[in-house]
Amino acid sequence: MSLQRTVPGTSATHLRGLSSSTTTYPPPSPVPRLSTSPQGCTSHFARRNKYDNEVPARFDTVPINTGTGGPTGTSGYRVAQVRVVFKFPDSAMSTLFPNRAVVRPDHLAYVEWVTAFPSTPHPDHGLYKISRSLRRGDRIPRIVPVQNIARSCHLFPDSGAAAPRTWASSTVLEHCTSFFVNSFADRNTNKLIN
Repeated sequence: MSLQRTVPGTSATHLRGLSSSTTTYPPPSPVPRLSTSPQGCTSHFARRNKYDNEVPARFDTVPINTGTGGPTGTSGYRVAQVRVVFKFPDSAMSTLFPNRAVVRPDHLAYVEWVTAFPSTPHPDHGLYKISRSLRRGDRIPRIVPVQNIARSCHLFPDSGAAAPRTWASSTVLEHCTSFFVNSFADRNTNKLIN
């Protein structure tokens, strides 16, 4: 039996714990004459559908405002892969954020960092090259407020001369170590990243 719960800005399906979430947020603002429809990211663990077929896990990538990001440009943003979106109970929030002057986030995201944007894009195609952030061989995680997520972003794997045959669309983010940020995915992404 599954329990479905919807909260403003987030829909999550719970089946023996959190199994998936989709978070929506508006496009960067102020960006004149661009779409105002919400855009979101998805994170869900591998599961079986109603036909007992395996549905692979999906963990989208997002640019996150690290505190100094503006409405456009890469300065103050860093890409991360969202692993799970969650919310603490109100009783825990008062313990975690005892200072009432601090704005308490509604929802948090557990993410794994990718390296910061380089100062300039690649000269041939204008895309920024980024890599997994590692410390002693392990990915670097962080918990960030969902409101710091600007939008989802599309990454091209940097496969070199030939992509390994073991890569699939559902596993390439786990196997590849360096990527190009697709700033041409849509107008809002292009405005944010360029």
